[in-house]
Order: sequence, then C-alpha cells, then structure tokens
Amino acid sequence: MLQLQPSGENQILNSIMSKKTLNLCLAFGVAVATLILPAQAQEICDIFGKNTLYKSDEGFVKKVKFNGRYQGQYISQQEDIDGEDNDFDDWQNRRARLALSIDLDHGFSIYAEGNMAKWLTDKEGPVFDTFQDLIVEWEGEDASVVVGKMKQKFTIEDAESSKRIKTIERSAIANETAGARPWGAVYGFESGGMKHAVGAWLYGAQDGAPEWVDFDSNGGFSYNGTRKMNDTTDLKIDYVYADNDGGKTGSEGDAANGFGPAYEHAFSVGTKSDYGDLNLIANAVYALNREGSGDIPDGNDTWGFYLIPSYDISDKLELVGRYAYMDEGREQRTQRFDERVEVEDYHTVYAGLQYKICGDKLKLLGGYEYALGEVFGSGADIDTGSLQLGVRTYW
Repeated sequence: MLQLQPSGENQILNSIMSKKTLNLCLAFGVAVATLILPAQAQEICDIFGKNTLYKSDEGFVKKVKFNGRYQGQYISQQEDIDGEDNDFDDWQNRRARLALSIDLDHGFSIYAEGNMAKWLTDKEGPVFDTFQDLIVEWEGEDASVVVGKMKQKFTIEDAESSKRIKTIERSAIANETAGARPWGAVYGFESGGMKHAVGAWLYGAQDGAPEWVDFDSNGGFSYNGTRKMNDTTDLKIDYVYADNDGGKTGSEGDAANGFGPAYEHAFSVGTKSDYGDLNLIANAVYALNREGSGDIPDGNDTWGFYLIPSYDISDKLELVGRYAYMDEGREQRTQRFDERVEVEDYHTVYAGLQYKICGDKLKLLGGYEYALGEVFGSGADIDTGSLQLGVRTYW
C-alpha cells in the first residue's frame, strides 16, 4: 500500500493538536469563558489573596504567607541560518516555584523561593532542585539591607518580575548582559532626590540545592539608582562589575556553579513612562570585556537598546510591542531557542497581547517575534520567526 510522507503542513497540524498545546488551548478557553460569564464569576480571583497562613499583632513573628507561581508557554520557532533550518516547537513549564515569606518584628523579613519546574517536566529527581531566592531583609524608615541569594536588577526588563513583564521573554540584550541570582548584600537608601542601592557580590556557589555561596569565588559590586523625573517618567541607572580578569575567566572563579554576568563592566540607563493608557519603556545598555563563549572571543564588548510601548485596550486587554537591538552576543535563552547561536547586528520586533483574567495574578500572553541578524564572525544570515503563547499565575 502506498504511504505518503507527512507534508510540512500536516506536521504543523500534528504539533498544534499535541497534548502540550491542548493545555494552552484549555487556558485560552478559560479566558474566553470569563468574557461571557457574569461578573460574579470573577470572585474566583479572590482566591489569590487567601494565602496568609498566620497573622498576629503580637510577638516577634507578624505574618507568614505561602507564595508561588506557575508560568507555562508554547514556543513555535522557524529559524533559517544561511539556508539551514533550526526549527523549535515545544510546550515548556517555564517557571514553577513555591515560596514562604515571613514578616518579623523590628522591620525584619525572610523570603525563600524554590524551583520545581525541572521536576514537573522530568518527573524525577528532587522536587526542589535549587533555591531561586533566599534572603533576609531589614527595612527601616530611611534605609534597608538585604542579604542572600537574589537578583541584581540590571536594566528595567531584568528588574521587573516575570510575574509582571508584558512579553513572554525578555529581550536578547537584557538577557545577554544581566547575571543570574548571585549571593550578596545590598544596602538601600535615599539621597539627593534619588533611591540608591549598592551591592557587594560573590558570583560562585556550591553544587546542590540551595547552592550555598562559595567564598572562594570571584566577586564584584553593583549600583542601582532610580529617580522620579516628573509626573509621568521614572529614570533608572545601573552599573554592575564582575571580576573576570578582563574576560579571560568566568566570574565564578573555581566555584562549581556561577551566577555572575558575562561582562566585566555593564552600564544601563532607562526610562519608564506612564501616559494613562499608553506606557513606554526605553533602555540603553553598554557592556565591556565578555568572557569567551563559542565564537565570541575573550574581552569582547557589546551594546544595545530596547523600546517597549504598550496600550491598555480595556481593563483586561493590553497591546504590547517591542523593538530591540544587540550589537553582539548570544540569542535568547534556551527557553526561546533549542540552540543558542552567537550573533551580531541583531534586530528583533515583537507584537503581542496580554489578557489579565485576574490582573497579573492570572493572565494569558501571546505574541510573535521576528529576528534578523548574522552569525557572529561569519556573516551568515539569521532569519527567525517565533510564535509565543503563555499562561501565568502567582499568589
């Protein structure tokens, strides 16, 4: 009997009808249902505020809350690299975390958040493979101190939590220059009409959860400054230093794991403006002395920027766009690409929507991103289109 090979169109159809995509279709079905159900049905959103385990006005422990988040996404990428296909099609448990936050007397608090997305995907190994954040914080009237494993908040995109970013993934230039979550201490204060945060960091950690700090690793420091320029616009300035010997070594030194940025010096200046229904984020980045990666040599520099306009169509529906440019670096995280390619002269344009069922605490996102550039050092053209759909919730 004659057997026909599946055409490209049939392969796409089979992918769309796969189980992992049906999960996303179900999520979008929930969104459609919320449009036609009576307003009383929105009481389901109240459940996200019922996560307080303990609360008291007396004693040292004031409040204990159970927190968490889940973010799943479907990525369908078609990429042409100098005539060769590098396609990618997958449903991902992008982020799955559980956390405990404890408010104490005298301005102290503790926050611990563990990652479980790998366990959800692989169904093996420990439920919590690593700690995302593990911090102790003191906040006074005019100053604050935070100690532990946490984000450096380099650029506006990186500083914003994944719970509230308006696109499926952050821009390539933001991911290229920001680090992961190193161990450190940050002192915050206000002066001269600005909010300042000065951090000291160690970029290496031991093997195994929660990946305790390795004091033999290389270190660095950071500065974050924010200022309200006027009624509509806030300014953000960032600088991060990582000791990597001018790009000749990794910032983690001899440690088993590293969380530092790839560059020795990184600078960022950005603004965030609110014009009512219209919002605009603009951010420029410059970084020097990269540690080598693939074809990118030690000590390489880069620069780039991004613009993110968004418009509230209604209380629940928001239109989002982004244009980003990166001089040299690597493509997006592996969550966006099955293979990360070193690129240069890299342009990306994103257009999408987010539908807030319960504000940012339960929302659906969808968008399409087009990318154009060259393979680093070879001049080979890269032409990429990515359909991105996601569901996000937190409490």
